[in-house]
Amino acid sequence: MSRKPLTPLQLFKVMISILLYITASGVWLLFAARDLISSSSDFDVTAAFFGTAVWLIASACLFLLITTPKSGD
Repeated sequence: MSRKPLTPLQLFKVMISILLYITASGVWLLFAARDLISSSSDFDVTAAFFGTAVWLIASACLFLLITTPKSGD
């Protein structure tokens, strides 16, 4: 079971993906998710709740995609 070496382009894609995920997560948690706690509008609280739920589901899916072994490997 030898693994193919990681090419520079693949490494670049992985690193950019990690950077984008961390940036998007930070922006969501710092700005949009604040409405869960501090907003007086029901719509803002509901939108922030569903947005956070989508973010958590997407995070779990990305984790499973990355950690699940591929069938051909």
